[in-house]
Amino acid sequence: MSDYIIRKAESKDAEEYIRLNNFVWRDAYKHIFPEEVFLERESRAEYKIKNFDSIYYNNNDGIAYVAEHDGKIVAIMLGRIISDYEYFKNKNYADLQALYVHPEHQGRGLAGKLKNIFIQWAKENNAKNFVIGVLKDNFKARTVYEKWGGKLEDFSQPFVMLDKGYEEVFYTYEI
Repeated sequence: MSDYIIRKAESKDAEEYIRLNNFVWRDAYKHIFPEEVFLERESRAEYKIKNFDSIYYNNNDGIAYVAEHDGKIVAIMLGRIISDYEYFKNKNYADLQALYVHPEHQGRGLAGKLKNIFIQWAKENNAKNFVIGVLKDNFKARTVYEKWGGKLEDFSQPFVMLDKGYEEVFYTYEI
């Protein structure tokens, strides 16, 4: 792990952050979504790059980090102090919204380190619990969230992409 640098995301990271997010998202969900979903999502990359600073920020409301290896971003994390999910927003859950590690760098503890940074930040901002939403069929991520001690909630909701719903389930954690 000593050859990785973990730091706050900055404006200069916009393009690399968004490209990695799309690459890992495609890899994680290739067995779930048709190609059209990836193409539609990737078509919004320029918008996200242009508006990076208003979406991926670090303050008391949000947190965005990256992990670098040899000068390249290989992992990203995004969180909010108040969940965007209506079901959890009313229960005052922080939300670990995105945690993606390039496949070549998985299994090295990067996700755990980024999760711990999120937890520390959430604690400092008075959160008592946090939530992670994940597609029900993303068994690889669900295995990780269960190893981290997450409680699978009874609640689920549709995750809609191109007018088709996919079931999203939620893991909750006490801080």
